[in-house]
Amino acid sequence: MFSTTLSAKPAACAYTSRSAFTAAEPARKSLTAHARQSLAGQQALTVRKIGPQDLQWLPALCDLLIDGVHRGASLGFLAPLSRYAALTYWHGVFARLGPQHSLWIACDSEHGDQDGHEPCGPLQGAVQLSLAPHGNAHHRGEVQRLMVHSQARGRGIASRLMCRLECTAQAQGRSLLVLEAPAASQAEAVFVHLGWQRAGEIPDHEACAEGRLHGSALYYKRLGSGTEASREAGLATA
Repeated sequence: MFSTTLSAKPAACAYTSRSAFTAAEPARKSLTAHARQSLAGQQALTVRKIGPQDLQWLPALCDLLIDGVHRGASLGFLAPLSRYAALTYWHGVFARLGPQHSLWIACDSEHGDQDGHEPCGPLQGAVQLSLAPHGNAHHRGEVQRLMVHSQARGRGIASRLMCRLECTAQAQGRSLLVLEAPAASQAEAVFVHLGWQRAGEIPDHEACAEGRLHGSALYYKRLGSGTEASREAGLATA
């Protein structure tokens, strides 16, 4: 579910190709470590909710999913993942978007506009929330496929995405969230850092991207004070 992260031209200029932002990489490498850190800090992050009409993000979302699968993330796919399979998956997600299913993305933005009004750079991460539809589970939601691009690690992107998701779930009357994470993975460390509780582990639950069976750890979080803690952790590490 957690990852580090067709090719049609976007219908709007909200997405800028990653290559355009990495073209100046040699110049970046010539900077001192302190200068590079300062430059990275100037690049703010936008977290925005995606609706079923925002199809211009499909190419970038496909790139994000493929990046994660090809780097071994357990996202429900085996490597290599084709763009056709990635596009088919995201079309299915967009078809479900609505009151019961939400998708947030994180992308670079010069002004860091949380409402998404400013032009954005490369898509760096995504996460989904599925609200339980059954009458006896209206208090519960499930976090699905938290992904961060492999080139964007260490920027607090996962924290920012989870903070937005948890605050939204609480505002919608959900008091309990659940998720699965590959056992003994980096994802577990991230969720523990964000205040999630480990409920147990299912051995040989699913295959990783390379096809090997591995266990899945089950996590839960009661919303309330923990949500505020996630907010602080996300802002502190963004």
